[in-house]
Amino acid sequence: MKLSASNLVISASLLALVGCQTGGSAAFTARNGVRVNPVNADVFEVIARPNGRKSDFWCGAGSYASRQLGASDNALVYTVGGAGQGVTMKSPDAAQFSLKPPEQVSGATGRAGNWGPSVGQANSVGRARNSCAPPRNSDVS
Repeated sequence: MKLSASNLVISASLLALVGCQTGGSAAFTARNGVRVNPVNADVFEVIARPNGRKSDFWCGAGSYASRQLGASDNALVYTVGGAGQGVTMKSPDAAQFSLKPPEQVSGATGRAGNWGPSVGQANSVGRARNSCAPPRNSDVS
């Protein structure tokens, strides 16, 4: 199949457009392997791994707050949505966090989860980040 020059230009333009649309909202991966996606300017969502631990949520929240948002270790990170169906990607276990208390954010689920951190629970960014453990089934000991 032959591609004309105009088809190549159109294809390149579409690829560039897709790159622009996803560039600012690319997922962040914490060192324990959990993914973190922004929901809006105040809220971000931590996606649990299969057979995850409660500490995985905190690790992702602390790592994202520190590395992506520039929060200090003494800043507080709050749970604003308990574990449940993700809104940024298809996952049954995603929790939402913010550097603001739940009553000061909009766009969070605010739901009570059946496991993981409770809405309103807070941790310092440093303590949350330091809760990272290697992923289960990892060769790291």
